[in-house]
Amino acid sequence: MPYQFEWYLVARHWHALAIGAALTYWVAVASMALAAALGLALCLAQRARVVGAAARAYVQVMRAVPLYAFLLWLYYGLSVAAGVSLGPVTAGCVALGSITAAYMAEIYRAGLRAVGRGQVEAARALGLSTIAVYRDVVLPQAVRVILPAAANQFVGVLKGAAIVSVVGVPDLMFFANWASLRYFKPFEFYTVAGVILVGSTVMVAGGVALLDRRLRAGS
Repeated sequence: MPYQFEWYLVARHWHALAIGAALTYWVAVASMALAAALGLALCLAQRARVVGAAARAYVQVMRAVPLYAFLLWLYYGLSVAAGVSLGPVTAGCVALGSITAAYMAEIYRAGLRAVGRGQVEAARALGLSTIAVYRDVVLPQAVRVILPAAANQFVGVLKGAAIVSVVGVPDLMFFANWASLRYFKPFEFYTVAGVILVGSTVMVAGGVALLDRRLRAGS
């Protein structure tokens, strides 16, 4: 017997899928904000003598940690090992943000290294303070390298946010899984969820490409 497609079931639950998609986007944005702040701290810490080795070790180790395994460890293992219980959304954001921070640290470092040392030395020779050197000389040039790479990293975060449903986050994939099990219609619900995620990723990637072209044109 041929498969009976029942797309009207998707239309009936569009509001639940929309709410789930909104939560997926929220997790991605919150995770990226955490990664941006922590990544900057790691980038600066790598230049310090006392904590530099620890910061470099964090970056190397976290870039090798699988997101899925780390998420499960945070949500299930941390409460057993340390008595710290994280909510599903918090665990998802911390897992995504902590791993992405390692990549952001390298993005920041690449952006700062793109500014020639001679320009920094020239600015200091003119009598500019350290704050003024970074504000007026280093950052305006580094941002042109950092922003496109960071925006591209957000695309990866958005795709990674699709797995947080495994710890009970009621996101897009959570509702798609729930509906497919309720109606035994996995094709319809997973197809729509996939289209939403792929469409969102393509839109963000397009925005990244546009941002990159504008920054290059202005350089």
